[in-house]
Amino acid sequence: MTGATGALGRALLPELTALGAPIRVLEHQMSSLLPRERLLCERVHGDLAKPGTLRGAVDGCDVVVHAAARTGFARFARDTQRRINVEGTEALIREAESAGARVFVLIGYAGTVQERDDTETPVDEETSPEGRYESEYVRMKYEAETLTLEANRAGVFRSMVVSPGVVLHPGASTILGGLVQAFVAGELPYRLLPEVWLATSDGSDVGRGTASAIERGHGGRRYFATGDCFRLGDLYTLLGEHSGVAPPRRRLPDLLVEELGLLTPVLPPHSFLRQLVLPRELVLHLKRLAPVRNDRTRSDLQFEPTPFKTTLASVIGAGPLDRRAGESA
Repeated sequence: MTGATGALGRALLPELTALGAPIRVLEHQMSSLLPRERLLCERVHGDLAKPGTLRGAVDGCDVVVHAAARTGFARFARDTQRRINVEGTEALIREAESAGARVFVLIGYAGTVQERDDTETPVDEETSPEGRYESEYVRMKYEAETLTLEANRAGVFRSMVVSPGVVLHPGASTILGGLVQAFVAGELPYRLLPEVWLATSDGSDVGRGTASAIERGHGGRRYFATGDCFRLGDLYTLLGEHSGVAPPRRRLPDLLVEELGLLTPVLPPHSFLRQLVLPRELVLHLKRLAPVRNDRTRSDLQFEPTPFKTTLASVIGAGPLDRRAGESA
């Protein structure tokens, strides 16, 4: 497994452990695995940006789960991002094939097929991307997914993509989690992007979906480990109902949200304003999302997602996010 210390990786580990097989994790830097996780996993060193360091990392493994990525919608360090997200994925696939692994699962990104000109018609696992991307990061994620799906060899090498939606999970530092936290703390003075569609995922659902894909998934297919899908404006209503905090009455114009996003690269990483300002590329991407359906995932993987209201209640009840989890993610 790669990406074990990220927000999704920590949600994946318990479900993968439940499969009953020993787990090896790829470490890039000094381990930030929790003590219990260290006991559960064998660790090997490797760097996705340096393919030569991956040699032997997959030897003896039947399954590879690739959850690592260089995330971010800012325009800095794009070359490094491509080396890790695209070239690193390609190198890891080659290592998995040469080592005789039978299953390769990439943790993808559902937004790569949501983004389109028609934002009213639902998309599903078979919907082809339209090919125009507001974000280079999104393009890279789709390229990695394509590499994975094209590597599938019937009866020899089963490769699949399991894509989460916008993740919300107790204790995990995510964009949606930050918005929920700001709302509950009364620090969200405006409604942002109320017309944007959100396909949501409980972190544990991504783990369950991945485990089910390993056991039941068909090679060459994309699966969406997503649950409820609704507009961001509806989230403010749900948050008000579950937290007792009145939703903000004023709306920040979408154009202003876009322009504020130009400030993101120059703000201190942990500043309060940074938590509320989204990168402009991300805003433009979000405005082109369509609603998501995942009937094939539910059928193939026998997958039933956690209701969003259940996840939301858990996150609100968990209180402030664990900073250590956020930093490691």
